Amino acid sequence: MAKQQKLFAGAGILALAGLIAKVLSAVYRVPFQNIVGNQGFYVFQQVYPIYGIGMVMTLSGWPLFISKMVAEQPAQAEKRLVARRLFWLLAGISIAIFALIYFGASVIAMGMQDMRLVPEIKAVAWMFLLMPCLATSRGYTQGQFDMVPTALSQVIEQVVRVAIILGVAWFGMQHAWDVYRIGTWATFAATIAGVATTIYLFKSLRDFNPFQRGKAVMSADLRYGQLWQRLWREGGLLALLAALLVFLQLIDSFTVKGALVQCGLSNTVAERTKGVYDRGQPLVQLGMVVATGLGTSLLPTLHTHWQNRAETALKQAFQMTVRMSLVFSALTTLGLIAIMPVVNMFLFSSRESDVALMWYVTIIIPATLITVLTSVLQSMNRTHGLVWFVGISLGAKYLGNLFLIPTWDIAGAGVATLVALLPLLAFVIWRIPGQLWPGMLTWQWWGRLGLVLGTMVITAVVVRRGGDALFGQTRGASILTCCFAGLSGATVAIYGIIHLHIFNQTELLVLPKGEYLAQLSKGN
Repeated sequence: MAKQQKLFAGAGILALAGLIAKVLSAVYRVPFQNIVGNQGFYVFQQVYPIYGIGMVMTLSGWPLFISKMVAEQPAQAEKRLVARRLFWLLAGISIAIFALIYFGASVIAMGMQDMRLVPEIKAVAWMFLLMPCLATSRGYTQGQFDMVPTALSQVIEQVVRVAIILGVAWFGMQHAWDVYRIGTWATFAATIAGVATTIYLFKSLRDFNPFQRGKAVMSADLRYGQLWQRLWREGGLLALLAALLVFLQLIDSFTVKGALVQCGLSNTVAERTKGVYDRGQPLVQLGMVVATGLGTSLLPTLHTHWQNRAETALKQAFQMTVRMSLVFSALTTLGLIAIMPVVNMFLFSSRESDVALMWYVTIIIPATLITVLTSVLQSMNRTHGLVWFVGISLGAKYLGNLFLIPTWDIAGAGVATLVALLPLLAFVIWRIPGQLWPGMLTWQWWGRLGLVLGTMVITAVVVRRGGDALFGQTRGASILTCCFAGLSGATVAIYGIIHLHIFNQTELLVLPKGEYLAQLSKGN
């Protein structure tokens, strides 16, 4: 019982730290864009997906697998041994990735149709050499149900990285640096932050000591060959799913600028347009924080019910998880679409490409549901076939960019991302056991939800347009309009959720101020 309480407490700490890190990772790009402009933002965002893939590998993909492997071992000596062996396997992978990126920087830059990105691509390669230290240390401590080192390390990593990025941006603009030079040093901030995090995690590294020779173990499960197979089969899947959106962004890095140039735009205009389109990424990140946070907070409970074969409790927990994820992702998406012009002006000082950004944020709904449902499938060991559908989504994104950007301009890239996620979403819904779905989403419930969403959108749009007419369309005026429109839409949504019984009493109690909301719902 004490072990289970420790696990849930650790999961809460890890979730809170993850929330802080995600907010930092999204928010810093707003002042960064304001400092360096659209072209500078384009330069940074072109290479950012490579960093994003590395971050996911060291933060959630490999550590989750390593923690599982460590937790499976019956004795401390075997826990240390499996950590050491996985460290050296990851060391080989990280060196290979570093060499591929660093020495292939020219080829990658050529694929992105911008050879000036070569120094920045080389700069991001160095962080991959830290992957064994970061991933294994985090996984080793998590495998012993100690989530604090992982939680604090990801906050430290983001704080150091964000501080350096914003400092470099300000210093570079003050000293008239070229935006590519700023982008190179801003990207190298990931390596400096990784070194700082490795120093913090040194105690965990010293505990399992990668350089200590382990005694011979008869168990076939701990041999290098078996660990290698599981590392790729299980750990690779976790990393791939966690990095899905980053891979989609990487496809944008290779295709969007070239497609815009083929449409007749000059290189400079295409780069600035791509920079404007990239404004959608922090909006999606922030939009997913609330929805995935509320949904995934219930996953430990769901996993426990699955292990105990408590079918009624499992069904209730699953339906609560999906309903909350769906409702809050829909509210966030349509709310952002309703006030996008003032959000764009407020955060980025212009209303360029509003339509493209509206299309981009629609991915919040499928991406949130995919994140939650794949986590459910992982807890049930029903992940067979996911890799193929991730591949289908990536292929659909690539083809979508090629065919839709020439027709819809930059908005086509957002539409392509949305379309690409749909096959994977359909597959994960299909893979969920059929007995968990009945009775969850009735036609009456969909009607009530549609009424809430429609009323919220109409309210927010009316207030937004009224604010534009009353206050004007300057950046300062947009801040006021954004606040009024956002609060008006949120108030209407909360009222509708309570009075139309979108959530039942149990679900309301999970929310902040849940007891108060449940009492209000009872009176209607």
